[in-house]
Amino acid sequence: MTLPAEVSDDPPQAAAANGASSDNDSSSAPASSAKLSRKLSISEMASASSTRRIVTPKWLSCWLEFPFRIKNNQTGEYVEEATAHAMDYSARGPINQCGGFVGSAMIRLAAVKAMKAGTPTIYGMKPSSVLTVASLIVNISAGVTMPFVGALVDHTDHRKIMGTVSAFIMTVAVAVQIAINEDTWLAVWIFEIIGGYFMIMHQVCTMAYLPDLTHETPEMGHYTARFMIDQYFVQACFTLIIILVSTNWDHKDNGILASTIATARLSAGMATGIGCVLFTYAWTFLFRKRPKLREIPEGSNIFTTGFQRIAVTTKHVFSKYRALRWFLVALLFSPEAGAGVVLSISVTFLTFYVKMTVTEIAIVSIIMLFCNLPGALISKFMCRKVNPLNSFRCAEMCYAMVNALIAGTVSGPEKKGLVYPYAAMAGVAFGWMFPSQRTLTVAIIPKGQETEMMGLISFFGQIMGWLPALLFTIMNENGVDMRWSMSLISYFLATSCCLTFMCGSYENAVQLVAHTSDEYLKQYSRNSGVDNFFDEEQIKDENDGTDGSGTNTPPSTEGKEDGVVEMA
Repeated sequence: MTLPAEVSDDPPQAAAANGASSDNDSSSAPASSAKLSRKLSISEMASASSTRRIVTPKWLSCWLEFPFRIKNNQTGEYVEEATAHAMDYSARGPINQCGGFVGSAMIRLAAVKAMKAGTPTIYGMKPSSVLTVASLIVNISAGVTMPFVGALVDHTDHRKIMGTVSAFIMTVAVAVQIAINEDTWLAVWIFEIIGGYFMIMHQVCTMAYLPDLTHETPEMGHYTARFMIDQYFVQACFTLIIILVSTNWDHKDNGILASTIATARLSAGMATGIGCVLFTYAWTFLFRKRPKLREIPEGSNIFTTGFQRIAVTTKHVFSKYRALRWFLVALLFSPEAGAGVVLSISVTFLTFYVKMTVTEIAIVSIIMLFCNLPGALISKFMCRKVNPLNSFRCAEMCYAMVNALIAGTVSGPEKKGLVYPYAAMAGVAFGWMFPSQRTLTVAIIPKGQETEMMGLISFFGQIMGWLPALLFTIMNENGVDMRWSMSLISYFLATSCCLTFMCGSYENAVQLVAHTSDEYLKQYSRNSGVDNFFDEEQIKDENDGTDGSGTNTPPSTEGKEDGVVEMA
């Protein structure tokens, strides 16, 4: 299916139905050329077919939505769900960062509790193992259940509901952390685990929407880089405000512990407020519902079907898709493998080994975050020049080398000055790695079962994601120098990078799943009741830009109440 060269005759409701804004000059030659050669994405079709029972208040969209809008780099248009992703990423950034502040307070409070009890341990573990044990629980739980979550969403029309509920629970878990003190730290630790689990669930739901934004790899690279830039920028501004406030209040006169607790409470309160605003807006007004992708087989139920599909999907992927198979194996050792593992190890290392205060750790974080921004731009450039697979490999090796330098040269509190330049280098590598990984993931997965695939990817990411945290905890509990424990991250990164060389050609991997995109478009059109957007003649003639009669014709709007997608 192709877009028309001119759509100025479209009905008035088309502009409202489109998830794009048209305040730019869309008649330019590059934009017109792009429109003639690309198919509508699922996100564009979903926006067009939406009933719009909940309409964004104009005054609200003007000031809240505008900073997060991202132009498609080929058509010059805005897509609603791209804006939703940007807002969602930006809400998750402060919640991620809040984990560093609250985590630092938790391990200090655990140490105080153990000291008062006259024992070196608390609840059977050293205070310095509190964060890594929490990561261990989160990642094992997620590894076991996320594939089922993905299959569950694919067999129902609850993708949006799952995303909304997981965002809500994650925000509530952060809000509870405002109450952290010496008596409540254990309850806060439990809610940190709950929030971490639902953050991974939320990522599975949002990642299922990601392939729907576009079928073009350059456009996807542009989107993922911008999403990460937005997240890093909001997260950096959030951290900067925390630093400025925490260095100018009276709590610091009461000692490091009181200052750390006050900083943790402030960060939790701010992260909760940002999450409430951005999550609520994105999931109420911008993300659209999706029809279920397949029916539950006769004789099965939703629970058994979930696990059956996991087994079938894994077997299918490992037998048919070489690149995806080895990418999944590489994810076993990737740092994203366990969400929060790198953060928990780093905070523990900087707090107990380097003896940094919470303000110094926050400064390290803000250096990393601002350096994430050029890293995301490097990712966008490298994905275009050398493809996402090679870009991901380069980023992993850069991050591994920086982490090795930290473990090898930061030998104690007297060397804490080295942490700051290393944080800048790690920030660039980190900002480069994740947009490349997102773009690569979307490019090589078969379309039409995104949630199930993202659940499978999460499963492989989490199934060994707990291992760095477990090894760190074992080494820490046995008195091994924490520098050796810190170096574990480099070993895992290097192993992951080496395994990606088994993926073969990136171009072959993309070509292998190309046919699934058209099949998914047809299936979505049938299931969502917008058959006029995609018919067999348009599929057959998509390469020559015609509708089967030799001319470019806009999609029919006959019999449709909600209008059509307008891309001009």
